[in-house]
Amino acid sequence: MTTDMSTSTHGLLLIRISDFEAPLGDSFHCIQQALVLVHRLTIVVSVPTTSSTNTSETGHSNSSPESNNDTVNGESNNGRSRGGVTDSDRLLNNLNNRSAPPPSFHSVQRLLSALYVSFTKQVMALQKPLTELDIVFKDSCGYEIGAGKDDEIPFNLFLGIPQVNRQLEALNEKRVQYGQKSLPIFLLDPTITPNTFADSTHLVEAIDSSVSHSKVREGQYSDVALGGTFDHLHAGHKILLSMTAWITSHRVVCGVTDDSMLLTKKYKEYMESLEHRIHAVERFLRIFKRDLIYEVVPIHDIYGPTITDNKLEALTVSKETIKGGAAVNKERGNRSLPSLNIEVINVISPTETQVDEVSSKISSTYIRQYLSEQKQQKQKQGKAEGGTNRAAPTRAL
Repeated sequence: MTTDMSTSTHGLLLIRISDFEAPLGDSFHCIQQALVLVHRLTIVVSVPTTSSTNTSETGHSNSSPESNNDTVNGESNNGRSRGGVTDSDRLLNNLNNRSAPPPSFHSVQRLLSALYVSFTKQVMALQKPLTELDIVFKDSCGYEIGAGKDDEIPFNLFLGIPQVNRQLEALNEKRVQYGQKSLPIFLLDPTITPNTFADSTHLVEAIDSSVSHSKVREGQYSDVALGGTFDHLHAGHKILLSMTAWITSHRVVCGVTDDSMLLTKKYKEYMESLEHRIHAVERFLRIFKRDLIYEVVPIHDIYGPTITDNKLEALTVSKETIKGGAAVNKERGNRSLPSLNIEVINVISPTETQVDEVSSKISSTYIRQYLSEQKQQKQKQGKAEGGTNRAAPTRAL
């Protein structure tokens, strides 16, 4: 395959980790290689769960031989690697012989943030800032992602390291069963780092340690709300939306800011329409977790449905909008509604300095600025070419 296909190709990258706290070294190398081949990437993260293992009284599980095909990103029991062994080969037996602990809010948020923020670094290095990434948890998304029957966006190829080849082949078998075309499988070598990223730091710590860790667990709340502009859906938005869906078991209410509240935004002429933004939020949420009810609605003030919906239990906010959460609870009190639990998504924002320059790229403003600069560059190029044509001397016949 040539890199020309990257302008129209959507790839599914399957990675498997031992648990949500596992190191992700090999995964970053795989993302780097995948980005050379695709213009949109969906990472499907597979994590062993207690329900999928046969646990003995000692807490160890007996796995089938087929599980030896799975990919592991982690450290060995003694913390040392064996000579010539990659992260993906380490602790394969450990993965097969134990069930993963229940993930915490912090560990899930950290995994999502590490992948999304590092992905942003990599697309910037490739000068492909509009490349899109979606991250899905295989065991909780609620559908057979990649099988072709329920995918929101069609895939063109599968990617993974050799240890997940059997799982990718099984996906193709499912596709055939559903009357879909099987897809090419590209096996990646996690020991190879593309030259583009030879000097880059792969793991970016994107969690702000100054914000206390939430104790909430997966599906703890029945009905949860959030709000935002969600223009040019980017990594920060997707982390916020993903964590909201992760803590919800029944319904997510998402308010999307109406155009009337965005008159002072920078590069406003490059903002997506309200209809487009609502559709993008709905589609992403359905990609991440299919079996919830999603109510994505326009809002004309900072409150939206949060001050009228008596079934809501929690509100997710970013660090920058914590005051907005307090205002919501104050108004709910004025209306004799119970206060909402405020869950803070503490990804480092574009205004922070703890992370390098990549943090400034995770913003809708940056994307709109990039689109503006691209248009100006094309206009200058067009004028230069037009001037050259006009200046060309004519020759008499």
